[in-house]
Amino acid sequence: MQLPANFGRFTAGALTVALAAFSASCASTSGGGSADSAPTPPAITTAPAPESGRGGMTGLPLSAYQADDQGAVKEIQARNILIVSCMRRAGFPAFDGDGLQPAQAPDNATALPAGAWGYLGADAAAVQGFHPPKRTLPRPAAAPAGSGEAYDTARVDCDRQAAERLGSPQGSGTELVGRLFDDSLKATGKDTRVVAATKEWSACIAAAGFEAASPEALPERFRAAPEITPEELATARADLDCTAKSNLATLWFAVLAGYQRQLIDRNAEALTAQREAVRAQDAKLTKLLAGESPA
Repeated sequence: MQLPANFGRFTAGALTVALAAFSASCASTSGGGSADSAPTPPAITTAPAPESGRGGMTGLPLSAYQADDQGAVKEIQARNILIVSCMRRAGFPAFDGDGLQPAQAPDNATALPAGAWGYLGADAAAVQGFHPPKRTLPRPAAAPAGSGEAYDTARVDCDRQAAERLGSPQGSGTELVGRLFDDSLKATGKDTRVVAATKEWSACIAAAGFEAASPEALPERFRAAPEITPEELATARADLDCTAKSNLATLWFAVLAGYQRQLIDRNAEALTAQREAVRAQDAKLTKLLAGESPA
């Protein structure tokens, strides 16, 4: 299980799956992955917890080796431009991109408040609980009258052409970053400092009248609910309070960053190549958006 390379699309569910999926049997990887030996508990410097979960995740050391939010927005913009141009060449001059993904980055303050670190963001706890923030979805694209199968075929073909022209950084580098994220998350979950803080969080949550085996488990019964309830908001506020009292988020992100720095040092050559590939992709997108034809 790998974390998505683009945290612009990172969700609470993805983090929960990643944390749950890795057991002691997957400590090492092969084919250019993480080092043979597991990382050792890092020394950490105490610093304030991130203002939000997503902000903390995108600020981690390994995030420097994948596209940032600005790069993700560029990619969406470039893909939309290519699809609109292709559709017009295919005989649909009125096509203006209806239904395409909007080119906007997630709001760090609201996109991922809850996770293994507990809960971050008082404003999010007060209004959205464990639900994702509400966003305006693009309106579906209506096919021109009488177009039928020709329109559908053109849309599929234009999506394919756009994806081929945009390309992506080399797969091996992206896979390596994913594996290293997995290794660092697994090591963090076992770190004695994080384990102790999580136990303190659990005791606090229980004292507040809520039961959960872990911070990741607490939101599960609310996620499928169609509406945010007063009970959910109360639970989120308790999560927020217990996260602060246990210092869980501060420790979790500091320890995770420490493990990631070790893994980066062990894989410096491959990660340097990956960072150059990400920069090259960003330059390619910039040229495309400027109207030039990337090589």
